[in-house]
Amino acid sequence: MLFSQSIQSALHNLTLAGVKSKQTIFNWLRWIGTIHPPAVLTRAGVAGSGYLQEDEGFEKEPHLRTYSVVMVEPKTLLIWHADYVDHVDEKTLCSSFEEFFQRVSFKIIGVTKDKWEASTKALKAVFKGIWIGFCHRHCLKKFRQALVEYQEQTQCTDKERGRLYKVFKKVLESSTSQVSVEVKLKSLNEAAFNHILLKGRLDELKENASHYTCHKKREGITKTTSIVDNFLKSVKRKLTMSESFNEFP
Repeated sequence: MLFSQSIQSALHNLTLAGVKSKQTIFNWLRWIGTIHPPAVLTRAGVAGSGYLQEDEGFEKEPHLRTYSVVMVEPKTLLIWHADYVDHVDEKTLCSSFEEFFQRVSFKIIGVTKDKWEASTKALKAVFKGIWIGFCHRHCLKKFRQALVEYQEQTQCTDKERGRLYKVFKKVLESSTSQVSVEVKLKSLNEAAFNHILLKGRLDELKENASHYTCHKKREGITKTTSIVDNFLKSVKRKLTMSESFNEFP
């Protein structure tokens, strides 16, 4: 909505009398679609907060393996970066982020993302001193999956599985720092958390504790990537309708 309003504002500024022809508006929107998002937003007089959510989405196309790379500002819902790449390795993502970096006039302070290592390394390489927060929803999803396998192996009850999930979730959400995470995890001394499946998830949380608690130190960093996740769902729907983004200029 805000992005649409910004476009309308930019169109109004370009013409004193405004635009009356729907076809003209459609043609201009197609033209704007060929411009990188920061260029459009900058022309509309929009400044970013420096805090974003980043994610990559696999796009299924005939004989192709392609990905959408997106950065969305959670507070305003503005799309600051949208790219379409053939790989999501560190080198490709660095190139994508560098193109974005060259087009923005504000500092990128912090980003919330999943734990994909290639994009984490690329973000650190391009945006020096960036704060990176890991998504709690992704972390909890992986722990739920581990619990399902744990229940299959141990035949524990649904009630016990639910209890273990709540214990882990409380540690994740109540911790305020890496030290806090380590102290809380150390107190989980019951046998279930020493099982190889669950212990693996606890070890991952401990290893990345500074990223999972980053939102406690930087207010602009969100706990989840829900905004960019929802946008990527829209991208997939549009791709289904158009069949391939690669065919567009």
